[in-house]
Amino acid sequence: MGKRGSYEIKKDILRVLREKPATYAELERKIDTGYRTIKANCEEMQDYGYITVERVDKHPANGRPSFKVKLSETGRAFLSRKAKIP
Repeated sequence: MGKRGSYEIKKDILRVLREKPATYAELERKIDTGYRTIKANCEEMQDYGYITVERVDKHPANGRPSFKVKLSETGRAFLSRKAKIP
């Protein structure tokens, strides 16, 4: 399998977030790509208003700081206008 493009990764992120909010680490595992790739793509989508990213000072599972990523209203409207993302 070749290298996936940024568009494919963003599509996968939106697909996961459509179900429920996730942390960067959860997205990394579910999408099977690196943490920095997830973070960079999420920051770009946040700039466009499709998702929101909020810092959680103490993650309930491990007590370490993390980031919770959620689909914004703009992102939900975008997904409803687009054909289903597989």
